[in-house]
Amino acid sequence: MAVRQIKNGKAAGPDNVPAEALKSDIEVTTNMLYLLFNKTWEEEQVPMDWEGHLVKIPKKGDLSKCENYRGITLLSIPGKVFNRLLLNRMKNAVDAKLRDQQAGFRKYQSCTDQIATLWIILEQSVEWNSSLYINFIDYEKASDSVDRRMLWKLLPHYGVLEKIVNIIRSSYDGLQSKVVHGGQLTDAFQVRTGVRQGCLLSPFLFLLVVDWIMKTLTSEGKRGIQWTAQNQ
Repeated sequence: MAVRQIKNGKAAGPDNVPAEALKSDIEVTTNMLYLLFNKTWEEEQVPMDWEGHLVKIPKKGDLSKCENYRGITLLSIPGKVFNRLLLNRMKNAVDAKLRDQQAGFRKYQSCTDQIATLWIILEQSVEWNSSLYINFIDYEKASDSVDRRMLWKLLPHYGVLEKIVNIIRSSYDGLQSKVVHGGQLTDAFQVRTGVRQGCLLSPFLFLLVVDWIMKTLTSEGKRGIQWTAQNQ
């Protein structure tokens, strides 16, 4: 099932194995991947060629500046299949611990739920003739800013099995990457912070970090922004 969920037409990772090759004979692929995945599961260590290569995606602005590029990691397709299995295992355990207000990456929920909620709030504000303040937050370099040390502590809190935490952590221990530039690869450099853009697990891991931040803020009794003014 996880093999079929991988999309066709995506660039292969350092191992040069495309999704189409895995799907050409599901039975043979399943048997081969079973041996590899079982070894990874038992040893809690991922193969070295699952690290990936970094591709620069230009954004708006002066392209001579590094901050105007977004990095996407070209990862191993077999590695993506394995991450899909991990994600499927984590979702059910984690879902029960997420805030009700969180709709992203949850079964039967989506941005539509949040839009509907906001629309109801707007209608009530108009009906009651009350002031309404809406704050939209855009996380700059969201994936790159995740503190991994905190992430490893959060995962068990959300019910993720220790073995899965160890496997994910092993994929980041001593993580190195190379940038694809002008059709060539740069020298390897160490990636010490953040989670990899392009990895199936990264949006889900970032969601847990945001959920924990919001839980922490609300548990301390903080509701919105307190505004105090004194007449001079």
